[in-house]
Parts: sequence; C-alpha cells; structure tokens
Amino acid sequence: MKWINYHHLIYFKEIAAKGSISKASQSLKVGQPALSSQLKNLEEYLGVQLFERKKRKLHLTEAGQVALDYASKISSLGQELIEVIDDKSFTKELHLSVGALDSIPKHLICDIVDFAHKKTNSFLSIYEDTATGLLNKLLGHKLDLVISDHEISNYLHKDIFSKCILKKPIYAYASPKFTYLDDDFPFSLNNTPCIVPTLHSKIRNEVDQYFHTQKIKPKLITETQDTAIQKILATRGEGVIFLPEFTTIDLLHDESLVKIGKLADVHVEYYLIYGKRMIENPAIRLILNQDFETLLPG
Repeated sequence: MKWINYHHLIYFKEIAAKGSISKASQSLKVGQPALSSQLKNLEEYLGVQLFERKKRKLHLTEAGQVALDYASKISSLGQELIEVIDDKSFTKELHLSVGALDSIPKHLICDIVDFAHKKTNSFLSIYEDTATGLLNKLLGHKLDLVISDHEISNYLHKDIFSKCILKKPIYAYASPKFTYLDDDFPFSLNNTPCIVPTLHSKIRNEVDQYFHTQKIKPKLITETQDTAIQKILATRGEGVIFLPEFTTIDLLHDESLVKIGKLADVHVEYYLIYGKRMIENPAIRLILNQDFETLLPG
C-alpha cells in the first residue's frame, strides 16, 4: 500500500493558496529549497505535475486541482480529529460550541442553547463575533453551530449548510410616553426619535427600505447592533425601536414598553449555520429538528 506524506499535503496546500513557493516559504517558515524539494517529491510520488508557471505565478494543473480538493478535505478532517479528541465528542459528555452574530437577540440564543442543554445535558460554549470570524471558526471546526440573520450559500462553501428556523414580522416599540404614536402609525414616526441597528444589519436594511417606500423621515438618534442596548434605551424613553415580538415579550408584560405598530411586509429571518462533520454532534440534529416557530410568539 502507498502512503501519503501528511507534511507534503500541507506544503502543497499552502503553495497553492499563496501562488508561489517564496510566499509559502515565509508563512510556513520552511526554506525555499526544502519546500521545492518536498513539492517535487509529491509530484514524483503521484506521477503528475501539480503546477504550471504562468506570468511568474504558480497555477494548479487539472491534476493539481483534484489533489488540492483532497488535501483540503484531509486537512479539515485532521482539524476535526483534534477537536473531537480535545472535546471528547466521542464520549457521553457532550460539548456544544455555538456562535452568534451580535445582531442576534439574546432571547433566541438563550432559547436555542437552553433547549440543547435540557435535551442532551451538554456543556455549552457561546461566542459572539462578526460573520467572517464565525464562519472561519465553523470551517476550522472550532464551532459546531452559528446563529445568523443571513443565509450562507452552499455554492460558496460546499460543506456549509443553512436552515431557516424563524421568520418573524417587525414591530415598533417604545416607552409608554410614546403611546400616542399608534394613532397615525407609521406616519407618526416622522421626526420621531428612533434607535436603529447598524448598517450591516439585515433589520436595518429592511427598516430603511420601509421608511423610504412610506416616505417617512424619522429622527435617527442612535444606532447599535446590540438588541439589549436598544431595549434599554427604549425603556428609558429615548426613542422607538424595531424588533420581532418574541424579543420584547417580558418588557411588554411589565409595561416597560408598548407596541406602537407593525411594519407591513417587513420581516427578519434567523438561520442555523452548520458544517459537514465526520462525527456529528447529536445536539445539533436535535436543534435542527426543533420547531422554534411554535416556541416563540409573534
């Protein structure tokens, strides 16, 4: 039986990523002669040419592209093996690592991880980061699941999948002193102080579009991605906020906030993003199969 040298694949993968031996040499901290020798050994072992030089840059041959696909999968499996051993995912002690965008309501994050904990008694790790940071952690097997308000296309990452778990309408909320705004909603929002998410938010795009089509010009006083901060400011009477109902249910019950009106045809969707794994965490399958629409009002 022929055996592949794991280091050869790592070096080959880095050369392909950098497009040159010199740049790969710098990132790997391996001398160029040694790296060239390792690449030559791999090509001789496989019996094919992996690169061809065009305009001072190395380009993958057809055989090289096939080899790179396998090298990437082997590298990914190697990282998964390390994580599985470190987290003891093969034992009865489950560990679930969940990432969430800072725009995701804390209610939703808590409901998802609480459901997983009650069903599997798993130890939970929860992280917040940017979309790019979370996706990189997911691809590197440092996260099991990501909660997002954006879908990830499978065409961009063939081993990454998205499932929509919630689609909720958006309402306007404010402290009781703004109750009068419901009389002529949504036009009552003209020149009214409003607190909105930051520009990279899906809800912000939807709300801005709504204002534009309705020809409404609110007075934007604050933008923050954190929904907890939005609600604190709203309960203090600073202005109107725009959220799905399940995120404000407690504040409505104790009358810290009142519902001003519904933004017609404005919705927010929430997705679970997960990757293909050789050993699947059973908590993920339970979460994916759960109907969160029935659990969360509004």
